[in-house]
Amino acid sequence: MLLFLIACDDAPSKESGDTAAEVETGGDTGVDSDSGEDTEPTDGDAVALDLEVEISEHVHTVVIVRWRTEATTTGHVEFGETTAYGWSTAETASGTEHEAFLLGMPADTEVHLRVVIDQGDGTATTSNHTITTLSLPSGMPQYVASGSIAGQWNFQVIPTQGTEAVVTIIDNQGRIVWYYLPEPGGNLMKAILTHDRQHVLLGHAGAQDALDTSRLEWISLDGSEVIDVPAPYFDHDLVELPNGNIGMIVVEQRTMDDGRIWSADRLVERDAEGNETTIWNAWDEIDPSGLGLDDRANWSHSNGIEYEASEDCYNLSMKEIGSIAKISRSTGETHWYLNGMLNQFEFPEGTEVGAMQHQFEVLAPGHMLIFDNGQPERGYSRAVELQLDEEALGAEQLWEYIRVPPIYVYAKGDVQRFGDGSTQVTWSTSGEIQLVDEAGMLLWQLNADLGQAMTFVQPFQSFYADE
Repeated sequence: MLLFLIACDDAPSKESGDTAAEVETGGDTGVDSDSGEDTEPTDGDAVALDLEVEISEHVHTVVIVRWRTEATTTGHVEFGETTAYGWSTAETASGTEHEAFLLGMPADTEVHLRVVIDQGDGTATTSNHTITTLSLPSGMPQYVASGSIAGQWNFQVIPTQGTEAVVTIIDNQGRIVWYYLPEPGGNLMKAILTHDRQHVLLGHAGAQDALDTSRLEWISLDGSEVIDVPAPYFDHDLVELPNGNIGMIVVEQRTMDDGRIWSADRLVERDAEGNETTIWNAWDEIDPSGLGLDDRANWSHSNGIEYEASEDCYNLSMKEIGSIAKISRSTGETHWYLNGMLNQFEFPEGTEVGAMQHQFEVLAPGHMLIFDNGQPERGYSRAVELQLDEEALGAEQLWEYIRVPPIYVYAKGDVQRFGDGSTQVTWSTSGEIQLVDEAGMLLWQLNADLGQAMTFVQPFQSFYADE
């Protein structure tokens, strides 16, 4: 670990042998009289003592700042790529020992920072310090961004499947600001920044003949803590609920009358203690015998879930059946099925009904954005927006986007809608993300290097606030 100690009244010091990064001070490291803030310490002297600035040895883009105060205080760190800073960590807990992670900085970049100490009746601010983040390790995907993001998001979690499974978080310039390389084995399906902004949660599915080896991982943002929890038969997708529970797809195998082993899916909710509750089971709700399905590894092939807090319900996508189900979280009742073999909605004549869909986003009750993979013979995938009359079971297509030229995405695929009406479409197996406006005009695009397939992505604004 690279460690630098800055004593308040001394020149900056550096551990011998450390040449990969440097810390510089802008003068007195106690309080900054030019900060424009109240920098006069109260009795007890709230000056930052023994200020430590280091680069995480696990994630070379994460800067760790620690400081001590003689009086009980709170504090935060302002930081950025210039002395304009632009970013601020969350406030530390009240005490005399403080720690903050500076998140969102790219590799090989000089980071400027200063500590702001809240003494209760005023603040004290240290001078500017700098430290340079380190290079990314080998094995990182290469991203090329073009166009401009107009504030729809600042960061994005992107899990990729390729030669190596990698989780990256990029900024809106396409630069990697956080990463994690899981141990080999299994299939990386999902990665999300948790609501409390303390971890990145990963869902790994075992191979189809070893789904009992599926697992969940929680990675602390400085990379120092990895919590690996078995999650037998987890597959494809998970979601974090507001209460911290994890909703996830779990495969259940059953032996048919003729001795064949078939699989379908349950919707399971897991609490903080690891207790699991089955919300819904395809085996109990759907009769596969009348659907004309072949002998498949998984006849329902659930591949996407979303929790709808306003109605306390789940929406579940089933690829093989081609349908999306709306399910009550409290009762497990299926409210309706949309699209595919189980479709209950009536569409206007001439409407192209979705098929083989993957991820989707519920914009409001009865208002849904879907990544429609489509049947292979159609030859292209699309994003489609539907308005549903959930009482009369009527559906209307409001919008669609087809890439120019069209491409077919045989697996995965993701969509998000932003407040300005723009839509992000992840063409997963093509290694491309596009942001388009309401007219389908391209605003921004991200391309990964050849062989990198993106799974489900998570845009967000801040590392320091639950959104």
